[in-house]
Amino acid sequence: MKNNALTREDWIATARGMLIADGASGLSLRRIATQLKATTGAFYWLFANLEDLLDELREDWRTRNSAAFDRVFDNPELDSREKYIGYVRVLLQEDNYDPNYDSAIRDWAHSCETTQAVLTGVDNRRIAQLQTMFADMGFNPRSSRVRALMTYFHQSGYYRMEIDETLEERLANIPFYAEILVGPGFVSTDMPIEDLRSLIFGKASGTSR
Repeated sequence: MKNNALTREDWIATARGMLIADGASGLSLRRIATQLKATTGAFYWLFANLEDLLDELREDWRTRNSAAFDRVFDNPELDSREKYIGYVRVLLQEDNYDPNYDSAIRDWAHSCETTQAVLTGVDNRRIAQLQTMFADMGFNPRSSRVRALMTYFHQSGYYRMEIDETLEERLANIPFYAEILVGPGFVSTDMPIEDLRSLIFGKASGTSR
């Protein structure tokens, strides 16, 4: 790739890959430039300094890793059950949401107040989306809040612990998670795997009932 063909997005994408692979300590301008086979001069044509790039990286995570959830929760055509199924779909597909990116940001937040502030904002928004979904199901405010926290903390912990499960195992667990978080009968615990697969992935629009 020629230096004069590089864009801000190229630098951000390279920084993203390094953050996920090596953590924030590996985010040096020289390393990123070397990866791109570019000069630091080429960098300064596009960014004021390294912190400028890091701000863009935080924004990249905030928008990129939340967009799929926003499409589910902000869709007025979906009812609360459809939003729950859509949320699960995003987690299982992992094509528009990268849990490793989330984990890298959480690690970075331990040593960077700016990153921590961005992370807190995103966490609060995602929890609020879940809380609204549970409220729409008929739960009172405190119950909705606790269920949202349980849902979110469970999923964050699942990834942080690097649980190793096949897709079939994750699908088989869905009715039991739903039973705990929503109540009996929300998703039948007797539902065969193929029916669960159809429920979660059967319609690309996210409107499976």
